[in-house]
Amino acid sequence: MAAPPINSTTPSYDESLEEKGVSAASSSELALRPTWYRSVFLQITIVGAGAFLSPGLWNGLSALGAGGAQEPWLVNAANSIVFGLMVVTCLFASTIVNRIGYRWSLVLGTAGYAPYAAGLYTNKLYGTTGLILGGSVLCGLSAGLFWGVEGAIVLGYPQPEKRGRMLAYWLGWRNAGGLLAGAINLGLNANTSTAGSVGASTYLVFIALQAVAPFIVFFLSEPSSVIRPDGKRPQMENHQGTVAEMREMWTIVKRKEVLFLVPISLYAQWSASYIGTFLSLYFSVRSRALASFLVPITSLIANFILGTYLDNTSIRKHIRCRSSYIACMTGLGGCWIWFTILQVRYISNPPKGLDWAQGHSFSLPFAAYIIVYTFYYLLQNELYYVISQLARHPHELVRLSSFLRGLESAGSACAFGVSSRKTLSKLVPLSLNFALWGISTVTAWFTVRQLGVNIDHTFASDESDEAKKQVEQQ
Repeated sequence: MAAPPINSTTPSYDESLEEKGVSAASSSELALRPTWYRSVFLQITIVGAGAFLSPGLWNGLSALGAGGAQEPWLVNAANSIVFGLMVVTCLFASTIVNRIGYRWSLVLGTAGYAPYAAGLYTNKLYGTTGLILGGSVLCGLSAGLFWGVEGAIVLGYPQPEKRGRMLAYWLGWRNAGGLLAGAINLGLNANTSTAGSVGASTYLVFIALQAVAPFIVFFLSEPSSVIRPDGKRPQMENHQGTVAEMREMWTIVKRKEVLFLVPISLYAQWSASYIGTFLSLYFSVRSRALASFLVPITSLIANFILGTYLDNTSIRKHIRCRSSYIACMTGLGGCWIWFTILQVRYISNPPKGLDWAQGHSFSLPFAAYIIVYTFYYLLQNELYYVISQLARHPHELVRLSSFLRGLESAGSACAFGVSSRKTLSKLVPLSLNFALWGISTVTAWFTVRQLGVNIDHTFASDESDEAKKQVEQQ
């Protein structure tokens, strides 16, 4: 499974400073004293709070299976609209950021989640579909921008040797949103031991919390105002016209190491539609609420371990990248074998309302759901770390993040579209998941195996001493 080496020689961060007339020595003299309200930690906390209240709570609803609805078909169709529109806003995120900045991009990016929850609420009470579809449009246009921007901030604001831990910290916030959502779900639905939909009051809590998000992220500082612990500012802003921005995006997309990540980006969130449908069809309301509570806990622990491992510089970078990737993809492959066994069994004898009081018949499929969702979130963290290693310049982070998150949205849109068909055999989406897992595991390996070897950009290693020496020699 050999692939041609991916070589790239790009100017270092210090070399870009020199082009602007600032030497490596003078740049260190310009170091600023960090202040708490301009600190990287506070900025990641603000982004994390936005992720907590917006996609985090959305994930909590999603972890209920079908957004808490009794049947998944309408919600799957709505989610297909959400992710389909997210493709557009993800791909144009870097252009929008250049126009309005990171702060207002996040404000707009969090504004569409509450209308989506409101649509689920009106559908629960009155059976109407207008607001759920309209909310899906608003959520899709909004969330795609948030997805494209949040990753660039989390990867670009911190010093690279702290990215793994900052990724884990940010994803911890997002998972905490799911944890709160799960606690709300479980607290309000703990007595419903039969199949069905969650109570209407559940949605009201979600609407109120998600409406606060735009006001929280408004306090984000732009990169030019942020001060790292070493007294330097993130070099992420790259103001240029729309045509030039799209040309730069196309240049990145054509790179071989990026193209190898296309299948795994399509696959990364494809599985959510199947496993959400699986939960909603076969489990009781309170079991679904328990699942939405446990998934954030297991994901939080797993991502903290992964982030700490990826930042462990005592282990060579190529070993860290390869071993963590292999662990993620092997775990997912094992889960799909497990789900295949369960689904084949359920085709002829489908259970209804599996509850935690039922013992063995409940525990095996429930454990499969928890474990596959944990690996699902681990893969998100792994892909973000890979993206950070591909960036040749700081401002490429938002482009890489936007492009690859756009592909994730495209995969989700297709997956939810497939799962919205009530008459389709459940083995079809399961087989598609398994096939995409196999294809993406192979193709992404061609990029992952080069990290720390042929792909080791000076930006990714944060102004290495060797790069500084080269600048001084020039």
